[in-house]
Amino acid sequence: MDPTRSMLLALARHAEEARLRWNAERAAVRARGATPARTEAYAYQVQANLCLIIAIGAADLPATFRLYDITLSQDPLAAAEQLRQVAVAHDHSGAIEAAHEPARLAYKAAFAQPVTAQEQQYVDLLAGLPAARRDKIIELAEESARRPKA
Repeated sequence: MDPTRSMLLALARHAEEARLRWNAERAAVRARGATPARTEAYAYQVQANLCLIIAIGAADLPATFRLYDITLSQDPLAAAEQLRQVAVAHDHSGAIEAAHEPARLAYKAAFAQPVTAQEQQYVDLLAGLPAARRDKIIELAEESARRPKA
């Protein structure tokens, strides 16, 4: 394998592992009944993704650049997603406190499920809002979920 492919795969693996760690941390926080916040793991995941995207742009890949059986997109964001899907990453998140482990595993399983059509409509609606309104709606939804049901 040539150095460019090797480097891109290594960065994609690193980015995917950072994403897995961030999701495992969020699942653990949810399992404890708390609301996840953006932590160091989130920042690390964003940084790893940015490194991958910048490397793809800096590599100046030809339009026919192939990795395994995939022709990478010319769009760096789409190419980064393709690489993360191809990369073999290891989820380093081990079990947390025994009492919360079933809840953490259930959260991770639900998170991994594909988005339904109705959920995609919600995504599209939220994406169309200005960032401040989107954050406000998400904050209100989190508060509502924390309140005990009567």
